[in-house]
Amino acid sequence: MPPVPLPQQLSELADLLGEMCTAAAGALNRATTAMLDGRVRLAEQVIAGDARIDAMRAQLEEVATDALLFHSPVAGDLRAVVSAIRAAGDIERMGDLALHVAQVVSMRHPRPVLPPEVRDDFTQMGAVAVQLALKAAQVARSRNVILAVELDTDDDAMDKLHRHMFTVLMDPSWPHGVPAAVDITLLARYYERFADHAVVVAYHTVYAVTGEEPDAIPI
Repeated sequence: MPPVPLPQQLSELADLLGEMCTAAAGALNRATTAMLDGRVRLAEQVIAGDARIDAMRAQLEEVATDALLFHSPVAGDLRAVVSAIRAAGDIERMGDLALHVAQVVSMRHPRPVLPPEVRDDFTQMGAVAVQLALKAAQVARSRNVILAVELDTDDDAMDKLHRHMFTVLMDPSWPHGVPAAVDITLLARYYERFADHAVVVAYHTVYAVTGEEPDAIPI
């Protein structure tokens, strides 16, 4: 059986990256809903579904390995294959971070995870992170460099929310004690890192297309 043509493999890699990003976005969206609404069964669905993203990464690496073995790609094609492998690692980590959010919900059930003071912040953090992941999916499929570089600016909203969270937690009038503050600190970090990995996925795409790091590209 002849090997799959390289262009077809590159297209499959892009589609798999997009599918992984979309799956990670869905996982975090469900984990956020579970956290906000106290839906432990939904959190358990996120935990059980984490294996799907891992399986997609394994599938992507298999396609990438075949491309390297049978076609020995060079220049832009080689960058596309290597960047896809690296991006898949970041997306798998995004799935793991969504998993961590769901695990906190499961461990704390039936006690609510979030006090009222931070619910709005986490609602916004969830929305921003999911949109970044969906935009990264679009970038992976389209290889649109302009759209990719935009993610770095989009991530500023998450950074602002993350900083504000610490202002809330450091307020001397914080009434919920240290354990709740620790949970919220970790959760905020999960969302912030999820967003960062989405930006890195876009960076990998920029490098694959141009051979340059995003900061070196004039927009």
